[in-house]
Amino acid sequence: MSLFNTHTVSWFMPRFPVIASMRGTTFTVLPHPPAERLIPRSASRVIALTFDDGPSPVFTPQVLHVLRQYRIRATFFCIGQQVQRYPYLLQQMYQAGEVIGNHTWSHPNLTELPSAAIQQQLRSTSLIIQRTIGVSPKIFRPPYGATNARVQGIAAQLGLQQIMWTIDTRDWQQPGVRAIVNAVLTNARNGSIVLMHDGGGNRSQTVQALPQIIIGLQQRGFTYVVV
Repeated sequence: MSLFNTHTVSWFMPRFPVIASMRGTTFTVLPHPPAERLIPRSASRVIALTFDDGPSPVFTPQVLHVLRQYRIRATFFCIGQQVQRYPYLLQQMYQAGEVIGNHTWSHPNLTELPSAAIQQQLRSTSLIIQRTIGVSPKIFRPPYGATNARVQGIAAQLGLQQIMWTIDTRDWQQPGVRAIVNAVLTNARNGSIVLMHDGGGNRSQTVQALPQIIIGLQQRGFTYVVV
C-alpha cells in the first residue's frame, strides 16, 4: 500500500513516524514490517483502534489474535505495573507490530498528584517499556482522560505526546457486545480514535465485539491506522 506525507488528519490524529525494529536489553526483537503510520494514499476514511489498561494475560492475547486474524494493527496504552508483571506480553505486542503507549505506572488520576509524582508515574512506565522492548514510548494517555496543562507539560518534558479519544465504547462497564459495537459503528468518522480496553477487568465482551467492529468499519470503507 502506497503511503505519503506526515500531515495530520485533524487535531486529534497525531503524526505517523515509522517504527524501527531494535535490539532489547535481554532479547532480540524479531524484524517485522514497519507499522503503517502514514495515511494511505487510497484511504478516504481512516480510524484508529486503541486499547487501555493492559497487558492482561487473559485478554490481551485474545485481542492480539483477532487483530492478527484481520491483519490490522492497533495502539495499546499500557500500565507500567502490568508490563512489569507480564513483560512477555509486551514483547508479543511489539513483535506483532502494535504501537505501545504509556498509560502511567498504576493508573492514578494525574491531576490530583503533585508534579513530582506525575513525573514518576510517566518516567517509570516509559523506562520499563524501554527495558522490555528496546523502544521508549512516544505517546501517553492519561487515566480516566483526566488531564490539564500541568500534566501535558510534564509529559512533553519527558518526550510524550498526549493522545485522547473521540469514541468511548464504555466497554469497562460491560454494557453488552451489541452496545460496544454500536458505539463504534454509529459514531465512526474520518480520523476517529476508538477507546477500548484489553485489561483492568473482564474484557470478554470487548473481545467478542472486536471482529464485528472490524468488519463493520471495513464495510463502511474505513482503513485502520495507528497513533
